[in-house]
Amino acid sequence: MQHSRRNKRLRTCFCLLCLLFSGCATSSYRVLFQDEGAAELSVSPDRVLLECEDLYDADIKGLYGFMMHVLDDKNLVTTIAQGNTLSKEDCERRLKSIERILNEGSSIYVAGRGNLATTHENIRGEYVFPGKGAFQSGGRSLSFVAIANEHGLCYDAYSGFQEKPCPPEPFPFWNK
Repeated sequence: MQHSRRNKRLRTCFCLLCLLFSGCATSSYRVLFQDEGAAELSVSPDRVLLECEDLYDADIKGLYGFMMHVLDDKNLVTTIAQGNTLSKEDCERRLKSIERILNEGSSIYVAGRGNLATTHENIRGEYVFPGKGAFQSGGRSLSFVAIANEHGLCYDAYSGFQEKPCPPEPFPFWNK
């Protein structure tokens, strides 16, 4: 009888430990800094969706735009884009570099120019985040500056993928 109680306690402790450790990998979103000209976010990798959008033009073909979509704490999507156009190969190379940052990190830092409080009516869409579902745009957008993880891997909009030190200054880029 005493032996069965001990086994039951051990099983209960094991189950509680499993629940405790499986709950540690929660999804997160936090605004670290924002003003009218800049914003910095801290997110978990599952809240970042990457895209190379085909910018079809009747006169010029093969133009692509790089975008990141970030799911906020209210389950609305903010689009972070870089204004220049890229070839398909260059955009895919950028995606692979940023995917490495996402895959090798658990805390992702995204910096952009713009104001998270400003919404734009023309930004619409539904975005599907793997393992999370489909979410609507919140009508907010930022210009892409950089993305990094807690290990120092970084992609700067101006310099590309870099090992340490990247970005050139620690986050945030701008003076508070």
